Amino acid sequence: MKATFTESIPLVRYGWLALGMLVTTHAALLAGGSTNRLASENKIAGNSGSSRAAYVGITLGKKAFAAMDVNGVVRDKNGQPLPGVNIIVKNSQKGTSTNADGAFSISVDSENDVLVFSFIGYKTQQFVVGNQKELAITLQEDTNVLDEVVVTALGITREKKSLGYATQQVTGEILNESPATNFVNNLSGKVAGVNISSAGGVGSSSRITIRGESSLSIMSNQPLFVIDGVPIGNDGTSNTGSADYGNSSSEINPADIESINVLKGPAAAALYGSRAARGAIVITTKKGSNRKGLGVSFNSYFFGESVGRLPKFQNDFGQGNNGKYEGSNFGASWSAYPGGDNDDYDESWGPRMNIGTTEAQFDSPTTNGFRGGDVAISNRGDIIRTPWVSQPDNIKDFFKTGSKYYNNLAFSGGNENGNYRLSLTSLNEKGVIPNNNLNRYQVNLNSSYHLTKKLTSSININYVKQNSTNRPDNGYGRNTFMYFFTWMGRNVNINSLRNYWQPGLEGVRQFQYNYGENHNNPFFLQYENTKGQNKDRIYGNIALEYAFTDHLKLKLRSAADLYNDFRPMQWAVSTVDVESGSYSFTEIKNEERNTDFLLTYTNAFANGNIGYTLSAGGNRFDNSGHSESTTAPQLLIPGIYTIQNAASPLTGYSSSYKKRINSIYGVANFNYKDLVYLDINARNDWSSTLPRNNNSYFYPSVGLNTNLKSILNLPKGISQAQLRGSWAQVGNDTGPYSIYNTYGNASPWANNYALVGPGSLLNPNLKPEITSTYEFGAAVGFFNNRLGLDVTYYDIRSKNQIISLPLVQSSGATSKQINAGQIRNTGVEIMINATPVSTANFKWNFNINWSHNTGKIVSLTSEVDKIVQAAPGEDASIQARVGEKMGAIWGPGYQRVADGPMKGEVIIFNDAFPRPTTEDIHLGNYNPDWIAGIYNQLTYKNISLNFAFGGQFGGEFVSRFFNKAAGAGQLEESALGRSARPAGTEYDAPYYIPGAAQMEDGSYKPNNTSTDGTYSAGVYGTNARNFIKKPLDHISEAQIFSSTYFKLRELSLGYSLPSKWISGKYIKNARISVTGRNLLLFTPKSNKHFDPEVATATSGGGLIPGFENMSTPSTREMGVSINLNF
Repeated sequence: MKATFTESIPLVRYGWLALGMLVTTHAALLAGGSTNRLASENKIAGNSGSSRAAYVGITLGKKAFAAMDVNGVVRDKNGQPLPGVNIIVKNSQKGTSTNADGAFSISVDSENDVLVFSFIGYKTQQFVVGNQKELAITLQEDTNVLDEVVVTALGITREKKSLGYATQQVTGEILNESPATNFVNNLSGKVAGVNISSAGGVGSSSRITIRGESSLSIMSNQPLFVIDGVPIGNDGTSNTGSADYGNSSSEINPADIESINVLKGPAAAALYGSRAARGAIVITTKKGSNRKGLGVSFNSYFFGESVGRLPKFQNDFGQGNNGKYEGSNFGASWSAYPGGDNDDYDESWGPRMNIGTTEAQFDSPTTNGFRGGDVAISNRGDIIRTPWVSQPDNIKDFFKTGSKYYNNLAFSGGNENGNYRLSLTSLNEKGVIPNNNLNRYQVNLNSSYHLTKKLTSSININYVKQNSTNRPDNGYGRNTFMYFFTWMGRNVNINSLRNYWQPGLEGVRQFQYNYGENHNNPFFLQYENTKGQNKDRIYGNIALEYAFTDHLKLKLRSAADLYNDFRPMQWAVSTVDVESGSYSFTEIKNEERNTDFLLTYTNAFANGNIGYTLSAGGNRFDNSGHSESTTAPQLLIPGIYTIQNAASPLTGYSSSYKKRINSIYGVANFNYKDLVYLDINARNDWSSTLPRNNNSYFYPSVGLNTNLKSILNLPKGISQAQLRGSWAQVGNDTGPYSIYNTYGNASPWANNYALVGPGSLLNPNLKPEITSTYEFGAAVGFFNNRLGLDVTYYDIRSKNQIISLPLVQSSGATSKQINAGQIRNTGVEIMINATPVSTANFKWNFNINWSHNTGKIVSLTSEVDKIVQAAPGEDASIQARVGEKMGAIWGPGYQRVADGPMKGEVIIFNDAFPRPTTEDIHLGNYNPDWIAGIYNQLTYKNISLNFAFGGQFGGEFVSRFFNKAAGAGQLEESALGRSARPAGTEYDAPYYIPGAAQMEDGSYKPNNTSTDGTYSAGVYGTNARNFIKKPLDHISEAQIFSSTYFKLRELSLGYSLPSKWISGKYIKNARISVTGRNLLLFTPKSNKHFDPEVATATSGGGLIPGFENMSTPSTREMGVSINLNF
């Protein structure tokens, strides 16, 4: 019998048992167990010192003794404290690092001990302790080194100057300066070439792309996420129905992040395989320290949250039609009352408000003490008319002030044999949407230990507990509150809907403002029709590293990412379209396992002039998932949400999948005198989702970087000058079960089981997608690297796209899978960093990121001229067409005059209205022309001010909210043509639509022109509603908005308490900050309604750009954070 994966690799099968044993061992040893023998074994030979090291005398001496604690502060030449400086006792493994104030404390055993201070961008320095207990250290800048070391593929640390491709790093300090619940959103504007969009709401999803899109499958363009060298899941089963449950990446705790390195192209990510074909987000987490004693840090922040930009509504006209009030459907079919006033319309085409009139409204009192809308009460009584006034804030007042309360407590420590860090985190967030919340609790343990002189073990384990009582629905439908707002009259007081049950019928009949059989009360939706979540997740890895010699080492690692996500959903009795109520639940289980090894050999030849590192490794990736759902379509007893309370037969479904990729890879890095660096990488994958004859794909990469500063002996004013280039190729597979056609279950026929053929014909001859990239770049630094410029050009070509090709209905199938199509992305990235001012008391740093990408469809297949990639809207869709750019939006436009003096004008036909084109036209593109971000850091003594601007230019999106709300008389545009008219004449004819009026003889003349106050001949309408609504309906061109925006993303003002204030206290440093996020938003005048960054549509697999489909508005935040170290 064929061995299973877990049977063939015991490390995976028993990995978590081993992990538990290692955790116990680490804890015991680091707590001070029997470590004498290990400590003796772990003594390392000291080196003779670096050519850059210097012994420096120290003042402030005190009496020496055999063992003591040495305290001090490390500063730069301007007297500024340097946080993060590494300090070790030479010839031992004792070490620590400086805190935010540059302070440190370390234990020494002898006055002859030597302390070694090292920091990136500064010369390493050594100091003899002597009898000094308090030190004042000044480090000198090293202009011969680049000031950045980055983590690359497989967790390998490299100097940035040695890389042949562009990469960009964001430190955890910058990331948490203005903390965000989802750290991905905090990358916006901080990394060139990265485009991020998100959905509104607590814990919602984010969509991130790097250097454009290289796949025709919109959901397959996101990068791989890697934590400490191990890939983790960012699965596409994020959404159930129309609710957004967030990405798995959003659950990564930002307080545990040391740094994030963005590997932008295939050359950078090739060693991670096909999953990194779109780039990789490489996260390095915080580690423990070898400091003596227990280190404790506490970080806390509290944010208040308010709704950001809302659409602009008109406040002149209320509910009704053609100037007459429509009376809230008081005569609904289930009502005891015959009829209200013209019970037909819920839109705002009624009489003018705020002129002293009264109407019988849904919240008007009745003679028997009820409300006008309490139509299910048999003795409701007669309605007492109330003032007919506008409610300008009725949408805004639905939202509340949200809150985020975040706490992180971390313990760290160790000894000469190892270290640990234990992090405990809680996040309690209440959104601006009523009854929308998220609670997340996390535990992280990161520990390493030298089991022997040659063998080191490490553990990184994370547990996440996440729950929510309600994840609101998105999109167009009666179960979403934004849908409700497209129709709700401008006279409706939203606060009157908060008591959402009719008296005496609590739990049975909801209270509605209008159209009892068409609209749900929005508060009823939020508090009764909930979609909850209860998710448990554990991810991490265990590793062993053995050093055979000083040159040769082997690393073995096993990692897992497991979660169980339970999602209960309920619909209360009296819900529109679900009158009897309903209950269902979905349970999703997912497992991802990675097991790998890496053998590395490092040495040099040619008298040490050529250094090299050779690595060889392999990986096995296994992914499996199971999802099942059960539904009670009707409830027997209202308010009891269990399967047992079903009044009709249950329905359900289940699905499962498995996937495996086996890989081997090799790496060769060469360094010639720090002048020329050469990287050669190769990897081969075998994927279970491709047919056997095509399941193997090989991809190589090569990169070169040259140090022109040293080669050409450039002037002192040029601190660095480099040229780099790379070429790489990456393969990509498809999803599970995409090659063989199988039958599925169908409804029984005559008590016999039935099977049905596949709707989509699969392809047993699929080939892997192949992406090739060329990249060239240059980096230049001036004035001791106080000014830096980095420019990159790239050319990415993807072929053998795996696409679903539509079929004619007569074929018996809807589509078939094929390999076809080629996409080419070209672009430029520019990064500028500068320190304009650096004095003893004041320092200013800033970074600018700018990027431009153009993605084009080079070819498709001869069988079709277009492929519809997504169609989440009513008429428009995202289409791929040869010669067009990726992200193109197509849909119906206005019919326009073809030629003549009025060429291009919208045709107004003899019915007084325009008409849509019979064929789709190109409307725009959701991809921007360019993206930019500016990040500033200003420090004056202990005060810091950080702020970030970011935005994009170009791009478009289609708005369904605008289409429906404007047509329903709600928006400012809806008042056009009636607001300026005198009272009583607002709805009088004629109504002219601007354009080219089509005359009886076929000629055209301008419509809606006037001479001396009279209208010239043309075509006109007599209905104000149709004047606005008709030009919008099924004409997507009228619903297009610009995606251009610029915003103040972050603003933070912080103060670090001086060391003298807390000297002698348990607190080593303290900092308090006031922070704001998304405080200002600037958009073109043509878009006054929406924040383009959240103008996305939610689907079952993630977010679809280019479509605002009843999107939840963005939010702005203000809060305070406290950071303490003990």
